[in-house]
Amino acid sequence: MPQGSPLSPLLSNIMLHELDTELEKQGLRFICYADDFSIYTKSKTTARKVGNRGYTFLQNKLKLTINRGKSGIRRPVHFTVLGFGFVPTYKKGE
Repeated sequence: MPQGSPLSPLLSNIMLHELDTELEKQGLRFICYADDFSIYTKSKTTARKVGNRGYTFLQNKLKLTINRGKSGIRRPVHFTVLGFGFVPTYKKGE
């Protein structure tokens, strides 16, 4: 299926439903649309563990590859996901 096709998001959602189910079972907070997703954790250590488990799940169970250049651990401030920008709305201690 060519990227940008009207069917691409639908097929991605169908294919990645197993990932959604797995993340829900683990009690993780996440957002996703088609093949874009973000998983939210409280610490960098947990983020690494969850990221590695997600990578393994996608590669071994679903037989999918991950673009390592677009993937990574980031703080949830000053970033964009699915076209929406996020910025901090408060400062700690104020």
